Amino acid sequence: MAKKAFERFLVESFQEGIFFRELRLSEKEVTRLKKLYPSAEIKQTSPVDAVLRKSWYEVNLDPDARTRKSYDSVVWENLQLKREIEKLKNHHLKK
Repeated sequence: MAKKAFERFLVESFQEGIFFRELRLSEKEVTRLKKLYPSAEIKQTSPVDAVLRKSWYEVNLDPDARTRKSYDSVVWENLQLKREIEKLKNHHLKK
């Protein structure tokens, strides 16, 4: 994926206060991600796909959030996730 397209992909993936995602990335993309977000926590969760040459990774852009979370922030995050699920459902139904 081109550099600008990858950066746009990341912005879209982590918009609206979302800081944790599971993404399929190449080694090159992981390197770019680490440069853009040096404090991110990135954990490989699957072996490299021989065809796509990508693996699944858990990406947490704000690993310190776990220690800062309050009840209100958990409620807010749940609302954001519900909105995102609805967007995905609506997008899928339009296809």
